[in-house]
Amino acid sequence: MTRRSFTVGLIFVVAFTLAIAHDGNTPYTGANSFPVLVVFLVIVFSAAVNPVLRRWWPERVFSRAEIVVVWCMLAAGLTVPSCGVLRFLLPFMVAPFYYGTEGGPWDKAFFHHIPDWLVPSKNPHSPIVTMFYEGVGDKAVPLGPWLVPFFGWGVMLMAAFLLMFCMTAIIRKQWVEHERLSFPLARIPLEIAAPPEPGRLFNALFRSPWMWAGAAIPICFWGLHIANSFWPSVPFIPNQTWAWWGVFAGMFPGGAWHGHFMIFFLAIGVMFLLPKDVSLSLWLFFILGAAQRAIRLKLGYIGGEFGWQQQAGGYFAFAAIAIWVMRRHLKDVFRKAFLGAPDVDDSAEGLSYRFALFGGMAAVLVIVGWLCCIGCDPLPALLLVGVSCVAFLVMSRFIAQCGLYHISFRPQPLQIVQDFVGNSNIGPKGLTAMTFYQVGLFADQREVLMPSLVNNTKMAEKKLNLRKLFAAMMLAVAISYSLGYFTQVHEYYKAGAPSGDSYHGASVPRGACDHLAKAVAGEEGILNIGPSGVTQVLVGAGAFVAVHALRSRFYWWPVHPVGLLTIRGWPLQALWVSIFIAWLCKALAQKYTRGTMMVKVRYFFLGLIIGDVLIGMFSTILGLIVQRSLIWNIS
Repeated sequence: MTRRSFTVGLIFVVAFTLAIAHDGNTPYTGANSFPVLVVFLVIVFSAAVNPVLRRWWPERVFSRAEIVVVWCMLAAGLTVPSCGVLRFLLPFMVAPFYYGTEGGPWDKAFFHHIPDWLVPSKNPHSPIVTMFYEGVGDKAVPLGPWLVPFFGWGVMLMAAFLLMFCMTAIIRKQWVEHERLSFPLARIPLEIAAPPEPGRLFNALFRSPWMWAGAAIPICFWGLHIANSFWPSVPFIPNQTWAWWGVFAGMFPGGAWHGHFMIFFLAIGVMFLLPKDVSLSLWLFFILGAAQRAIRLKLGYIGGEFGWQQQAGGYFAFAAIAIWVMRRHLKDVFRKAFLGAPDVDDSAEGLSYRFALFGGMAAVLVIVGWLCCIGCDPLPALLLVGVSCVAFLVMSRFIAQCGLYHISFRPQPLQIVQDFVGNSNIGPKGLTAMTFYQVGLFADQREVLMPSLVNNTKMAEKKLNLRKLFAAMMLAVAISYSLGYFTQVHEYYKAGAPSGDSYHGASVPRGACDHLAKAVAGEEGILNIGPSGVTQVLVGAGAFVAVHALRSRFYWWPVHPVGLLTIRGWPLQALWVSIFIAWLCKALAQKYTRGTMMVKVRYFFLGLIIGDVLIGMFSTILGLIVQRSLIWNIS
């Protein structure tokens, strides 16, 4: 890692953190495991900066390893100020008191269980609360009351981030070197940043007319949308149609069909690069899930919790299989950590196995202690952190294997613990502590830190010193939290935090408060684990194991089991059509193309990604200038 790449990475971490705080639409350019903002930067370096340097100052060209350093620092750092943490956490620290009422159900249920060091104010009439949503006008921004919560939350968040770094260091060799998972999201920026042949200014990708033909499709498609927003007479093609909704709703009656008919060019490009069994699994199991709901409704079974129950069973089966496969590697990790085994080499890891193991244990104890300080009992707190580790593992391996950049796994860790332990056994204080913990880390799972860390280690394979890279990413995360926290608070007070139907400013905080109040009142969780619920959990786990066994035993088996983890949830509802198109194109390409023609087709679909990123960033920058959103979130 060069000093230049570290400095450039640091500058962009600060700049993008400030940009995210300034504009409400900017977070969506980085709000997943394939951040458009960072992909755009790689494109700029590869197709604009480097060609100029290569022509006039060839000794100053950024190497691919340097671009990877910048990517890794940004991909890790931007998870904090965007949807990963602060975009939801900051409004949640104020929303209960702004939207709640004195003597209301929230007040009676949990207000008195919230410690003063966790929020800036508990007084609903305080200007600290009201001005957060309504703006300060000409008054000074009250940053002082936010200082104690900054440190109060910082202890837990930094411990959670350290835990994810430690887990990444432990599993990297198994996934990257032993199992050699595909890591589709890590391969795309590496291909974009590939150096050209000697004597060329641009690499083969940017010289290919097939790539530019693919890029032209989203640029023209969304360009018409942008033009229409300024001149309404300009025609455009909508990216969503409701005509087919009625057809599928008729095929799956009773509200069983949840899928939307939308086109996402970025998703088509990414999904084309996946193995066919993975993309087939994603859309096929989504449709089979709708069929199962329709059949159950036809038979008179009311309620949709069975889907969540089966999905929870799939998560645990997925995690159990992953841990079983790496059992020999984990044995080596423990031998190195406890006995210093000389035959186990951890010199190439981001952290030594000893530090990773004991540092991870210390991080767990800090998080459990933080939950106990709010009022949670140690055993439920430890169980919650354990389930969170399973969630981190499942999300990271899911993205490493199938590349679905937008994930939203349900049920979440708190809901699983609630249903297996029982709300009455956790208690009101414990439920309050766990709810605040979950909003801080799992409000929006598309941008959890650990999947980005695992992808980064693949990108850095044999190119970078992982010890230095881990230190750079840790610094990026710490700076993003510190800078993002106070700049976003400042911007919220100056402009007023989003309210009304805002997803992060109102809907998520109010939904979390409603669930907490109902849980304190003794209502069941969303899984409703009883005798029948346990059966559904076992059905989900058994189905995953069965499909996994078939795929492992028979080379011709066409379906990967990961689709069983995404039957329920928004990502597949929005992306299933794009995934189907990508799978169909991949099947036809493999059947009818060979050799260099397949390379050209691959460049075409990489062009869809590049074009979507370019037009998306153009729209974002133009939207900042004209102070309005021009096109809906394309990624």
